[in-house]
Amino acid sequence: MRKKLVVALAVVVAALLLATNPMVAKAGGLITGADIKDNSVKGADVKESSLGAVPKANALTPLPSGQSESGAFSAAGANSAGSGGWIAFDINYPRPLATAIPDGNIVDTAFAADAAHCPGAGQAAPGYLCLYPSARSGVGEAYGYSDDSPYSELPVSVGVGLYVPVTGGTPYYNGVWTVTAP
Repeated sequence: MRKKLVVALAVVVAALLLATNPMVAKAGGLITGADIKDNSVKGADVKESSLGAVPKANALTPLPSGQSESGAFSAAGANSAGSGGWIAFDINYPRPLATAIPDGNIVDTAFAADAAHCPGAGQAAPGYLCLYPSARSGVGEAYGYSDDSPYSELPVSVGVGLYVPVTGGTPYYNGVWTVTAP
């Protein structure tokens, strides 16, 4: 019993000292919300409904139908006196597509001019991936796979695998691409 009284008395004395200490009392009146630096106070309970949109979250959502995105590509092979084989590379879309581009809608504009679907760099008809090469040597027409494995194994289309047949010399192939979501 005596031990409980001593502990209770110590708590009361400590509380009294804190409450009557001029520095503690003054600090309580001086610190306001304006004095607290943003993000310096951490809390354990955050309601998800109170959170706003995450700025980079668009990179995770599929590109809306009819919208386009573009990028660059570059590939090269070993110096070869003959022909045979191919250069393989892939394009990863910055934003995935909800639906894969059909393999037949991947157009190498250097070999298959298609003004209706691939009118120029930065442009592609909905459901088309247009390759606009700026430099190429020792290669044939590019072809690709977008709706086949491994690209078909995800619920969204994240890119395309491309192959360019080697026809001789020092093979290289580069340029820009544009895809428009179906």
